[in-house]
Amino acid sequence: MPRVAAARHDEYAEARRDQILQAALRLFSRKGFAESTVDEVAAEAGLGKATIYLYFPSKEILLRKLVDRFRLVPDLAEMVEAIRNQPPASGIPALVEGIWRQLKERKEVAHVLVREVFSNPERARLYTEQIRLPGRHLLAAYFEAWMKRGKLRRGNAEAMAQCLFGMLWYFLQSQELMGGKDLAPLSDQTICSTVTGIFLNGAAAGNQRTLS
Repeated sequence: MPRVAAARHDEYAEARRDQILQAALRLFSRKGFAESTVDEVAAEAGLGKATIYLYFPSKEILLRKLVDRFRLVPDLAEMVEAIRNQPPASGIPALVEGIWRQLKERKEVAHVLVREVFSNPERARLYTEQIRLPGRHLLAAYFEAWMKRGKLRRGNAEAMAQCLFGMLWYFLQSQELMGGKDLAPLSDQTICSTVTGIFLNGAAAGNQRTLS
């Protein structure tokens, strides 16, 4: 019985943490981190202020846990593993579509990152160390493997991974966060095919070739 009780307690605590983090994400995205109070987070979550502090001792820790919990591309490791044995010509399009889909699903997270994390050097460095670099290493390993097999041009795999993420990240900002979707809309197909085409073939006329 004690083990069952402990397991239920852990499940309850995890549900409470997730409830608070979901509320904080909505509030910080809508109002901003500095402008939001712990009282407002509690109200958004439908909980008491003391409960917030029970799970998150400070608002700064709450923000850090939020960023760790709601990653921009939470399934990146699974995506890379799924295409590990696929050559770039088929693997990269699938990867781009998967990353773009998850980025769009996490617009609120992106909003918080731009406004509250990337604008703060200490938070940005922590984000880079804990999230951005591990994700980049995953993708770079895939590129390196196919470079060795002669299916990708030799180059800096880490820089290539940064380039691929960077193109999709800019599209997310311009289309979803900066009004581009209303002022100059681009379809998901256009974005994904353009990023894939530029990445695999380059943009210069006469350079197009399929990597398989």
